[in-house]
Amino acid sequence: MKRELGQIVRDTGGRLLGGEETAQITGFCTDSREAKPGLLFVPIRGEQVDGHRFIAAALEGGAAASFVDRAYYEAHPDCTGPLLLVGDCRAAMQAAAAAYREEFSIPIVGVTGSVGKTTAKEMVAQALSAKFTVHKTAGNQNSQVGVPMTVCALTPRHTAAVVEMGVSMPGEMERIARVVQPTCAVITNIGTAHIEFMKNRETTLAEKAHIGDYLPADGAFFVNGDDPLLAEFAETSARRVVTFGLGPRCTWRASELREADKGTYFTCDGPGERYQLYVPAAGEHNVRNALCSMAVARALGVPAEDAARAIASYKAPAQRQQIGVYRGVTVIDDSYNASPDSMRTALEVLASRAVSGRRFAVLADMLELGDYALQGHREVGRYAREQGVDTLIAVGELAREIVAGYGEGAHWFADNRAAGDFLLEQLREGDAVLVKGSHSMRTDEIVERLRDR
Repeated sequence: MKRELGQIVRDTGGRLLGGEETAQITGFCTDSREAKPGLLFVPIRGEQVDGHRFIAAALEGGAAASFVDRAYYEAHPDCTGPLLLVGDCRAAMQAAAAAYREEFSIPIVGVTGSVGKTTAKEMVAQALSAKFTVHKTAGNQNSQVGVPMTVCALTPRHTAAVVEMGVSMPGEMERIARVVQPTCAVITNIGTAHIEFMKNRETTLAEKAHIGDYLPADGAFFVNGDDPLLAEFAETSARRVVTFGLGPRCTWRASELREADKGTYFTCDGPGERYQLYVPAAGEHNVRNALCSMAVARALGVPAEDAARAIASYKAPAQRQQIGVYRGVTVIDDSYNASPDSMRTALEVLASRAVSGRRFAVLADMLELGDYALQGHREVGRYAREQGVDTLIAVGELAREIVAGYGEGAHWFADNRAAGDFLLEQLREGDAVLVKGSHSMRTDEIVERLRDR
């Protein structure tokens, strides 16, 4: 991003309290420790910490300027320095990013869904890379803050972009959709993630659908046709909707699935097209991701053979169903995050592994489930037994309900260390183990111990 501070003032409708309008702005930062020349500091008011406390540190660190909101200015009317007064700092950053987005006339794919957004984003970007110079969301920077930062990292060399767009509360998608203005939109599924705030799946779908608020007239939704709510959405939406999945009514359909060591071969049928594809990631959900990637790529003019070759070279992001073998033990690292839907998917991957030994599952608390928390954890425990898990290890207070759902043969531990100690005593060559939990449960610590030992 290359903008003068004066342009940021006009984009946000703010007022410059100090500094030069000609100062060059190359991006934003919300952590004063990351401040450097060219960056504009965005002090976010959080539940625990107010970023305005760190404005001085950001400017001392080299930041070109800082936003300040009206509440801070009224409490500190004598504040000095290169400061830009705005009504709300987060909203101001989004407004500046939306204005910057207008400078680009390139395909931009927005990706949302209850689970699997990051994997879908990575695979779609991989498929598009066969034709385009692709800018994509770094990691999972998909929030009200991360999305505008992603957009502002676009440069003239980029010829396409894939932006992950996450929401946890009603009203958030419309704001980031205004920033991204995607030219096409992907919805991976509608599940129970963040249901504490969304209340039900129907509300979740209504919120996710706002990703299409700014689609152009020829823009399309690409949705999972195997998801009942999305299949209904495809039938009722006024927009053009392309479905992908294993069902016979999907626009892009997979059939003749053949499991391989670390992936799946399948036949891909699209409108007047048929291909043999390989996706180097386990599970039917990744077959759907590959279908989605092929559908988007073909819609944007990527030659089929090139897209298929790109998908076949896909590599899973860290801590998202990465499969490794350590001294004869297969480890499925899915420790980044968890919801009931993603737990079930991960358990299916564990069940699909051809192993000579036993199947272990280490499952930790799933957060932000609200009134569904107890039921959701019990259902995961029951599903683990149905999927043939031989030994279940649960970590965390909520995970007691996973034990209750699984029944005899489950073991509960208060922390990762105790769970890891027990697991290491049990594992033998030929066994397979899945490790998964909400991000704050840090189940990646267990994976690291497995790799070390």
